[in-house]
Amino acid sequence: MDDRSGAADTGRAAMAAVREGRREAWLALFSSDTRVEDPVGHLPAIEGREALAQFWDAGIAPLKSVEFDVTRTWEAGAEAMLLATVTVVAANDVKVSYDGTFNYAIDADGRIGSLRAFWDLPAVAAAFAV
Repeated sequence: MDDRSGAADTGRAAMAAVREGRREAWLALFSSDTRVEDPVGHLPAIEGREALAQFWDAGIAPLKSVEFDVTRTWEAGAEAMLLATVTVVAANDVKVSYDGTFNYAIDADGRIGSLRAFWDLPAVAAAFAV
């Protein structure tokens, strides 16, 4: 039995840090050797906290806002899957909403060792291009 718990709470904390624009708090939730696939299958995996910081600077920081409406949560041991509707407002005020699932795996230190996000990047990019 795995005694690590709180994967869903950690995932929600990561989402809150994004929503609130708290870069350092968000980065601190991840392990130094984290692996992030966001979204799975569309972009190369991000490996390590330094690369994750670059991901924030290029992909999150330019946005006016990001909201997560978590509608369902599944948690098992050191992992949690959160189903959420994400609403993003870009710098040019274009607003896009999409559904995604976010799988957080917590390491032995209670940090995010892995995040796998599933959402439709081509559809979201097309919505921003309108």
